[in-house]
This record gives sequence, structure tokens and C-alpha cells, in this order.
Amino acid sequence: MKGSIHTSLFVAGVALAAQGYAAEETATKQYIAPMLHYLVLDEDRELSRKGFGAGLVYGRQLSDHWWWETEGAGYGLDSGVEGAADYYQYTVSTGLAYAFGDREGFTPFVLAQVGGVYNDVVPDDDDGVDLHANVGLGAVTGPIFDNGLKLRAEARYLYDDFDGITGTLSEDEGGFNDWRFSLGFELPLGRSKTVEVEKIVYETREVEKVVEVNAPDSDGDGIPDNRDKCPNTIQGGKVDGDGCLLTNQTITFNNIGFELNSAKVTAISRPVLDRLVTALKSQTNFDVEIAGHTDSTGSAEYNEGLSDRRAKSVRQYLVDKGVSAERLTARGYGEVVPVASNETASGRAMNRRVEFRVNGQ
Repeated sequence: MKGSIHTSLFVAGVALAAQGYAAEETATKQYIAPMLHYLVLDEDRELSRKGFGAGLVYGRQLSDHWWWETEGAGYGLDSGVEGAADYYQYTVSTGLAYAFGDREGFTPFVLAQVGGVYNDVVPDDDDGVDLHANVGLGAVTGPIFDNGLKLRAEARYLYDDFDGITGTLSEDEGGFNDWRFSLGFELPLGRSKTVEVEKIVYETREVEKVVEVNAPDSDGDGIPDNRDKCPNTIQGGKVDGDGCLLTNQTITFNNIGFELNSAKVTAISRPVLDRLVTALKSQTNFDVEIAGHTDSTGSAEYNEGLSDRRAKSVRQYLVDKGVSAERLTARGYGEVVPVASNETASGRAMNRRVEFRVNGQ
């Protein structure tokens, strides 16, 4: 019968839109690459025309295709004379590499570097540091193990501006032009950026409510409009029999999102905040602490600062929309108050949240 009141048991579903991230959030890709080298020497060196060495490369991403690389290497140059001392070189150089791909699969690249070389020769009076430059090309494979290890091969032209050579090496004021062929591994450092995705998490609860048949409930608080003394209540909050929000409770929002590594509220979250503005203006007998929380990805210090900036960003949005600033405080708690396990993607999504802690005035 229309207008009659009865008690029913039903399941209420609360949809919580959560910003999710598909694994990792470190912004800059880096790697190290230990390499073995075989040298084909300039014939003007009057050596055996071969040398061997090893080195280590450090790389850091500058943009989608450009990388900065720094290399340290050491070589032994065969004198070609049995029983005679070999010659040695130690180089440090830095420069740019351009990758023809994203380095997640087989990727060719070209590079150019400049630096210095220490030539350890005979006689010792000719030892010293000289200009060193190199250009080359190479390729890296995609990951071959779960830790991201890749194979790397390259060939480089080496220029050595060493012109004080005596003894078994001929004097060449134009420097020396050598070739180097290398093979090694490339091992990522840290984690790489991933694409932000949006996920929906549904929480269900079984509640017993008194409902009025055919009576509308515009704010969804369980109190029909014709008995609701506090319309536009904050969704998800507990109310009394008159439909007014109870104090001393915490209301959780997983559907207030922010741009990646930023405190800027996403455009899709503004309608949620606008509804909160309406609710706060409709009932003014309470104050709110806006609490920001993160998952455990990243350092605790960074997470605390990020959550604090995000909580303050939400507060400022509400104040700019006309909510009294005296009613609102903001604080970031970082990763220290989780509500779910940080070991799973769904748990981390639930931990990234904003809470409204409602206090009586």
C-alpha cells in the first residue's frame, strides 16, 4: 500500500572508484651495463693490432628516445713483442645515446661520447691524460630474465689524442684511430614508469533499514525525503533518524583521484567534490578533518608529503567553492594507516584514499 512503512533486509552496494597504478611509479629509467671489449688498433701504433679490456656503462633516460650514458673502461694493448711490457689505457667518457625504440624489446641505438684517457706506456715519461672521443652503434635485447637483465652488443670508433709516443710506438701528432667491439649485459636500476588506469572496487554490506514504500530518497541516506531534515547528506556517512549526519565518524572516499605524482585533483573527481560542497553547506553543525593516505609504493617521507599536499588540495577546493575555512583542516598520513594489504593491487588501491573525519563543534 502506498505510503505504508515496513522493515526489510537488503544488500547495499557502495561503488568506490579508485585510481590504480599497474605496478611501478618510478619516473626515471636507469641501468648499468658491464661490458667486455676487443680492440682493433691503429696500425700507426706499431703494436700487435689487438687489445682487450672491460668497462662499466651507466645510463639514464632523458626523454622517450634520448639517454645520457657515462662509461669507465680499461684496456691492455698487446705490444706484440714476447717478453716486452704491454701498454695500458684507462678511459672515462660521457655523452648521449639515441634509442630507436623503448628498450622494452630489441632496440638499436647510436651514441657519441667525449672524455679523457690515461695512457700508460713505455717509457714512463710519456704517461699522461689525453683527449678521448668515441662514436658507435649497437643494440640491446628485451628482458631475458624476470629481473630485467638484457644482452647488449656494440661497435665503436675510438679516437685517442696521444701524440708524445716514443719507443716501439711511432709518433703521430694526429692521434690514433682504433675500433672496439663489445658484448655484455644491461641491468635496469629501480623501476620504470607505468600507465595510470582507473579501477572500480565494490564494497557490499548487509543492513536492516526502515523504508517508506514509493517515497523518494534523493541523497541516498536511507531516510525518505518527506522525513529528511538534512537533505544532501554526505554519501556514505551514518545519519540519525532525521537524516542528519552523525558526528565522531570517518567517511572514506576512494573516488577522489589525483594526477600521477601530483596533488592536482583530476577532472573526473570534481563532481564528487561539488556534491560534498553542497552537503557541507546544507548541514553546518560539524567540522571536518580531511585526511590523505597513500599506499606503500615509494619512500615513507615522500608518501607523507604527497598525502599532505593532496589533503590540502581537497580542502582548498572546498573553500574556493564557499565552504567555511574554519570548519576544515587537512593532514597527510602517508602510508602509516593502511586499511588493506599493500602486497596486492586491490589492497594498494584501497589504501590510496581521502577520509573525512567528522567532529562535532
